[in-house]
Amino acid sequence: MSDKADDIQHKLEDGVGRLQDGADKLFDKADAATDDFVSSVKSCTALDAVRDTIVDQPLLAVGVTGAASFLLGAVLKRKL
Repeated sequence: MSDKADDIQHKLEDGVGRLQDGADKLFDKADAATDDFVSSVKSCTALDAVRDTIVDQPLLAVGVTGAASFLLGAVLKRKL
């Protein structure tokens, strides 16, 4: 019975190891894709201008975001 339990444990450990390897590969691919996206976004000057405006005038940014959300909600409510 002990040999059978050891065999099951080895198979389970092997399966877990393969699962971890697959997850590592998946996360590495996602990380590479994210890095490419972030590098392209970081070079965008429009986003830099928006970020600077939000940092300089946070209350205005909250007001504009709230108004835009309200209008979008009203439009969606009317269409649905």
